[in-house]
Amino acid sequence: MKKWNYLFMALLMSAAVMVSSCGDDEEEDPGPTLTLKGGTGYTSTDATVQINEAITVGVIGTKSPVSGQKLTRFKFSVIANNVPTPMIDSTFSSDSFTWESDLSFTGVGDARLLFEMWDKGGMKAEKSFNVTVEDPGTEINKYVNVEFGSWNDVVGSFFSSTEGITYNVTQTSTSSANQLKIDFIFFKGVTNANTFASPDDTDVNTINDLKVNLWPVANKNQTRFNPTNITASQFDAIGATYQFPTFSLNDQTTKMNNLSVGQVFLFKTKNNKLGLVKVVDLYSRGDRAKASIIVQK
Repeated sequence: MKKWNYLFMALLMSAAVMVSSCGDDEEEDPGPTLTLKGGTGYTSTDATVQINEAITVGVIGTKSPVSGQKLTRFKFSVIANNVPTPMIDSTFSSDSFTWESDLSFTGVGDARLLFEMWDKGGMKAEKSFNVTVEDPGTEINKYVNVEFGSWNDVVGSFFSSTEGITYNVTQTSTSSANQLKIDFIFFKGVTNANTFASPDDTDVNTINDLKVNLWPVANKNQTRFNPTNITASQFDAIGATYQFPTFSLNDQTTKMNNLSVGQVFLFKTKNNKLGLVKVVDLYSRGDRAKASIIVQK
């Protein structure tokens, strides 16, 4: 009996060895292969791009060298805010697959580009990378330390954002062409204190010395203002381009008053150009001010 037990155990051990050896000989199926096209002209890794900047992406798919199952489906999706948007979902039957396309993005934010490939056996390969889309801003004109005077000063109260200069009362009251250039006017009122106002503002039209009340209504540009949280140092750091904050129609006013040195506010012209004003100085004597201004070209 002991001999049979030994023989039986020996047979079991032999069988285990044979099964183990047979399992080692089987090659695991890796499924299809998906490769992102790289090199000059292609984007295949995490990247930062600008709005409307075109990039080229592409893939190469091959069938499994083990199973030989044909490729049957390719899908490309853009995932933003965890929501996938399929851009292409194609079915076919082939040993290999190649695809490429130019892409551009119209809004700022982060997105993940996902590429997926299936074979006939249902096995899948995928690749992905992230894209950050930025707004480079718009080109600006920057006018530094513009002086504003009182109604009877040679240095004027009336500012043209297209030219970056001021006009005085004589120059504006006698010229319809100059009136059409004016985007805002500086004055120091009793109740409004230091103020920049649109030509169609009610209060600025009550100051007879400025003579805005005599302008034709059609010549009074409708400039509008918003407060901002932008600091003076942030304003000073603005370069040749700038991404302006969104202008709030709900918060728009026809004037910015009770101003303080270092304050920065936003304006929008009649032609929908955005700009910023930084108050540089509010002189203690006279109706005078100094400001730096940027505006979209």
